[in-house]
Amino acid sequence: MAFSLEQKSAYLIFFNATMISRSLGKSFGKGNPKLKKFKKATFGELEKLAEKMDNHTLTNKNIINSIKKLSADFNVSYGQTQKGLNVILKAHYYLMKNTSVETKKALDCPIDSGVLRRIDKETSLTKIGRSKYQEIQNEIQRRSNIKIEFDIYWDIQNLKRAGLL
Repeated sequence: MAFSLEQKSAYLIFFNATMISRSLGKSFGKGNPKLKKFKKATFGELEKLAEKMDNHTLTNKNIINSIKKLSADFNVSYGQTQKGLNVILKAHYYLMKNTSVETKKALDCPIDSGVLRRIDKETSLTKIGRSKYQEIQNEIQRRSNIKIEFDIYWDIQNLKRAGLL
């Protein structure tokens, strides 16, 4: 199942809002068409993962394999690759009102500088490889059984600042 035009539009907004495009632009070089190819490939992976999510067959291994593939295909770090992917998967889970606990547990927490500070890790997304990524996700899971709920603090703060809570 491919994303609808509306889903693609909304998810592109989320992807761009993560500021990962800026980070990737620096890695690829200004104006490099590789960024557009990366976005297209990322959305291809997201559609496959979202279909599994909607069918309640998504596993964490599926997510890791997508991160691994994109990271290798585009020669960018796990840290950069995971950000847009995990943010959009989290959004898809909540927007589609998925209630599967198994699916929720399969999702990884999107890693950003705020999450890294909260777990006392000082590194940049460009320096996070496969093993460091897993180490960070393990620490998040140690602190919050449901990894995508670990950054709920930031969600609440943003909603309060906007006057929505």
